[in-house]
Amino acid sequence: MAMPALDAEKLKENALTSIRLGIEDFQRSRLPLEQSGDPARALSAIRNLFAGVLLLFKYKIATSVDDPDDAATLIFNPPEVLPQADGNGGVAWNPVGKFKRTTIDVATIKKRFEGFDIDMDWTTIEKLQECRNHLEHLHPANTLGEVADFVAELFPILRGFIQTQMNEQPAELLGAAWPIMLEHHTFLMDTRAECITAWDDAGVPDLMQPWLEECQCEECGSSLLRPHAEDIEEGMGVERYDEKFRYVCVACGYSDLIGPLMIKNLEDAYDYDPRDGGEPGVETCNECQRDTFVIGEQHCLWCRAELDYPECTVCEEPLRQEDQFNGGLCGYHNHVYEKMMRDD
Repeated sequence: MAMPALDAEKLKENALTSIRLGIEDFQRSRLPLEQSGDPARALSAIRNLFAGVLLLFKYKIATSVDDPDDAATLIFNPPEVLPQADGNGGVAWNPVGKFKRTTIDVATIKKRFEGFDIDMDWTTIEKLQECRNHLEHLHPANTLGEVADFVAELFPILRGFIQTQMNEQPAELLGAAWPIMLEHHTFLMDTRAECITAWDDAGVPDLMQPWLEECQCEECGSSLLRPHAEDIEEGMGVERYDEKFRYVCVACGYSDLIGPLMIKNLEDAYDYDPRDGGEPGVETCNECQRDTFVIGEQHCLWCRAELDYPECTVCEEPLRQEDQFNGGLCGYHNHVYEKMMRDD
């Protein structure tokens, strides 16, 4: 089965070109229009950067073996393996066709890395892939903050991979792109730390903190959100004034309510499809009337309300908020009890 020729050094060259173009696109996307800025470059920045990272990964795989033919079998997609009769009443699984001219995807790269004991934080890589796919469907002007987060997340991955897996120095390998990424990463990390600290004085309910951390600007997608200074100065807190308390985005200046945004993140995490037999995981709390009562945990993440009767006193069936008026009985045993009282 003839395979396409593989030039490992060409993989490396293309990877570095893609990363350089991605950083150039990133810079152009952030400039004001009067300075030749172009928000549409945000999407091409993501495409180029993500493609560059995958090409570096493929280069590493290709250079993990000595024989170029072996390298090609690792990088190009193999022919399909189909069952065929072996002539003796059994079955033989044989490759059909030739190695394809397309190269392996993220899932297969992961398998190759595992096979060659190449360490990688795949959680972050898959998150970046989701980010790239997500941005494909949005207008670039509404994604600039998310792209900025992407570049910052990419920095430690590239640094660690180039140093530990390629035994090279990022500054030398990436050239002019490196100081730009370094400066941006440092700025974003410092700003994010400041934002996190600023929310300490904003009265966010303790159990809602994880959902605050998931919040992104509704205008640009940035994670750099601070409590609005005016609301802090007026002594408001998120827990009591969630219908008034605002966030402000450091990246683009957009401002809106933080409470509904946190609750939306919570609801999205418990999203379900009733057509698949799914059931809601979150409902409106009887105490505070916010959609923050987690059914499986039997308490409200906003006001900490808990069930007076967590289970039926007769059959120990878990109870829900609507059962609390039955004096500790599930619907069935409450019905039995009421019928018994009527018969008496």
